[in-house]
Amino acid sequence: MNSEKIIYKLDNNGDKETSLKTTANDVLAKLKNQFGHEYDVTANEFGIFDKDWSHEIKVRKGNKIGAEVGFKWEQSQPEVLTLEVDESSKMGSQITYGILLIFVAVGAYLAYNDMAPLEFLPGKKIAGGLGGLIAIIPGMIVVSIAKSLFLKNEKAQNVQLLNDVRQAVSK
Repeated sequence: MNSEKIIYKLDNNGDKETSLKTTANDVLAKLKNQFGHEYDVTANEFGIFDKDWSHEIKVRKGNKIGAEVGFKWEQSQPEVLTLEVDESSKMGSQITYGILLIFVAVGAYLAYNDMAPLEFLPGKKIAGGLGGLIAIIPGMIVVSIAKSLFLKNEKAQNVQLLNDVRQAVSK
């Protein structure tokens, strides 16, 4: 998914951690105000403030429709907070993790037990790990097909939500 980065300039006065949390809470309040009546707007707990800091706010409606605002701050650029808005539905995550877990497990099993088509991999433990990594490729193809099949009716509404959330956090 193509996501645009939205840049916030932080106030240089005071504590960076307080400034980051205040900005995140302001964005959360803005999203709750605009989308709270129709969507569930939730935020995860604030992470540990260290060299890098991240935070997520999710705007969801049911299992198939959702957007996620990801906050990223790096100490190398202390005055910049980057926001990214991406698609994030519960069903999409379940499809992704479920299918990929199965593919990785099968790939690791085939390679560990010297079974075709992954019998060429060396060793047991290394072969298992490499087999799991190799199996991710067809797994991602199946994930994209499954998502397009199961989430096709909600695609237009998801795109509209992503655009609306981008506009709301860009102001």
